[in-house]
Amino acid sequence: MIWTIVFAILLFSLIIFVHELGHFLTARLFRVKVHEFALGMGPKIFSWEKGETTYSLRAIPVGGFCSMEGEDERSENEGSFSAKPWWQKLIILAAGAGMNIVLGFLIFIIFVSVFYQGSGIPTTTVDTVIEQSALYGELLPGDKIVAINDTTVNIKRDIDFAMQRCGGGECTLTVKRDGEKLNFRFKPLAAQYTDGSPAYLIGINSAMKKVGVVSVVREAFYQTIWMGKVVFVSLGMLISGEVGVGEMSGPVGVVDAMNSAVTDAASSAPAGQGLMAGLLALLSLASFISVNIGIMNLLPIPALDGGRIFFVIIEAIRRKPIPPEKEGIVHFIGLVLLMGLMLFATWNDIMRLISRF
Repeated sequence: MIWTIVFAILLFSLIIFVHELGHFLTARLFRVKVHEFALGMGPKIFSWEKGETTYSLRAIPVGGFCSMEGEDERSENEGSFSAKPWWQKLIILAAGAGMNIVLGFLIFIIFVSVFYQGSGIPTTTVDTVIEQSALYGELLPGDKIVAINDTTVNIKRDIDFAMQRCGGGECTLTVKRDGEKLNFRFKPLAAQYTDGSPAYLIGINSAMKKVGVVSVVREAFYQTIWMGKVVFVSLGMLISGEVGVGEMSGPVGVVDAMNSAVTDAASSAPAGQGLMAGLLALLSLASFISVNIGIMNLLPIPALDGGRIFFVIIEAIRRKPIPPEKEGIVHFIGLVLLMGLMLFATWNDIMRLISRF
């Protein structure tokens, strides 16, 4: 568990560093004065100055910031954030989240390269159809699955995700055979995942392709898109009430999920491969967390980058900025609410841990 905590701290530090680096690089690109680039919060451990900027490492390894001239107040300085045109502000604000998504993509390139090295990468092309499948005798080897319920699929994980969304009801499967698209209505094959949760399957074995530069980059790219899709679907389920607020997790829950992923992967791996399986599980989860944080930061919520982007869009429409002091009040209220939500999620995590004992 201790090593999982260490990994979690290092991971979040990397995610925060990359996020703030996105803001910093784009700010410098547009000649915005950066007062301080900090990793961590609280008192400074050490710092140094270069040019106009102070670079610092702070005591609490959570958070970080890129403090820009005129970010939260009016400034007449031509190098201030507030003096820049709206489109430059938009790029600077979105760059942090964009860097997180890119980081998730790069981590997944490493994961795919190692994880699929021996077996090959599963595709959306049918290799064999099992006899229990409702489509046995209708699907043929070589059929390429292109959509499920009119939702496009690009990788095997898209198929699994679409089938879970379909549930136990009838699904429509679209395949491409000899250049022609064919549609099949079928009832999924019911099964169970290793944790006992229900699984809904087409009932096929996928054809595999060799691990190569192009195939790895393609798989990592669509895996990153898939992770973004999961985030939006999860948010939709939370808003609709399909998933309760009590199921939200904070930092404690993330560390617990990492520990469970490592333990499960290591225990199910062949003898002598437990360590590698655990590391790969951590890489996969790290990629998902990075993409998740990137997307969440783009939501139009006050205090997040997305909330600031929302105000910049209003500025672009009305052709003049919102008074910084008024915008600051909105972001402060948003920050307080977010902190409350974080404390609530952390309390849920602790209660779930206690309930196990």
